[in-house]
Amino acid sequence: MFKIISFYTLITVTVVITSDIYFAPSVFLNHGGGPLPVLGDKDNLEIAEGLRNVPSIVKLHELKAIIVVTAHREENIVTISSGERHSLVYDYSNYPPESYTFKYEAPGDPILARKIHEALKKAGIPSTLDEERGWDHGVFIPMMLIHPKADIPVIQVSILKNQNASQHFEVGKILYKFRKEGVAIFGSGMSYHNMDEFRKVETDINKFEKVIVNEEFDQFLNDVCTGDEENRKRIIDWEKEEGGLESHPKGEADHLMPLIVNIGAGGTRPGKKIFSSAFYGIFQLSGFIWE
Repeated sequence: MFKIISFYTLITVTVVITSDIYFAPSVFLNHGGGPLPVLGDKDNLEIAEGLRNVPSIVKLHELKAIIVVTAHREENIVTISSGERHSLVYDYSNYPPESYTFKYEAPGDPILARKIHEALKKAGIPSTLDEERGWDHGVFIPMMLIHPKADIPVIQVSILKNQNASQHFEVGKILYKFRKEGVAIFGSGMSYHNMDEFRKVETDINKFEKVIVNEEFDQFLNDVCTGDEENRKRIIDWEKEEGGLESHPKGEADHLMPLIVNIGAGGTRPGKKIFSSAFYGIFQLSGFIWE
């Protein structure tokens, strides 16, 4: 009698399933004058078109959330919207009634807000969470044009009242890590923002020769934003650059601060220019992305 022994070899196969997370970009947006880009104002048409073009550059469908650093919320310490939902703050005046009925009902993300708060705290940067205050127009105006579906969570992050370039750059460096988690950093401001000059043009634009008045400073911003990591640090001393204080007067540089955060969040790769427009025909505006 023969005993037949069968041998079975057990092969264990380990399957590693990876989930590709979109390395989200840092993007600087020019948000225009109050609600005018959404209202279709003729002087804001190119700005509006630039914002509508963002989905062709950024993979919105792959984003986990969007952090919007807004020029229109200045606080003593970095303040982070942390509610599940936020109302809107119509922080502009003397515009058509419809501009006070705009809606942008994207969800917030309290968990992400706390992570940002903890990351800043760990880096020694004071911050606080705010469940109550609504999103200002530096958030909802560009987002209405970029992603009207409003189904991507949004976190509003304030700038600092001190308008200290170095501190904003450091905030950006902390926010950089969230790009690795599929969270885009949108800076919402304007690369040129001198309200006195805007008012003069609005009073009588025909008095002004159609010549770009901020050419030198715009070139500086281009060099910084599209340069290497070391060159990028030049933004800290932006006030010393030719045309710097004419483009962003001392104490009124709120609209430049989001760009400085974006630069800090840019990582090691050079950025590239994605938007160019001559506002009122004489103020050069530039937008950038770091991918």
